[in-house]
Amino acid sequence: MTTMTADPQRPAPRPGDPDAYPVLTVLMLMLGGFVLPVVGWLAGVVMLWTGRAWTVGEKWLGTLVWPAVVGVPGGLLVVSVLVGGQGNGAPAWTIVAAGVLGVLGVVVLLPWTFVRLLRAGRR
Repeated sequence: MTTMTADPQRPAPRPGDPDAYPVLTVLMLMLGGFVLPVVGWLAGVVMLWTGRAWTVGEKWLGTLVWPAVVGVPGGLLVVSVLVGGQGNGAPAWTIVAAGVLGVLGVVVLLPWTFVRLLRAGRR
């Protein structure tokens, strides 16, 4: 007859969030804005701040990454149009710079944040 004993190799369940919660939270943060603009991202932010898996710094990173990726290039365009004068539009270099910043944000910053938050959620 065998007895039920705890497996010494298996870690004890950790208190905190369920295993799927960090993954769902990060997916909502990164993709929720595409599915439901603004509302999906806000749902991800609420999930992030109510989760126990992340530090305050990681919560701020997850909260501000999308506004930074959208706002910095958009702000550059708005400022360049305002400074460019009436009817002149934005100078070509600012359009290119905003495009490069936008692409770098989506290709580099979002995936880096995605991986960092997932790893932190799995600690």
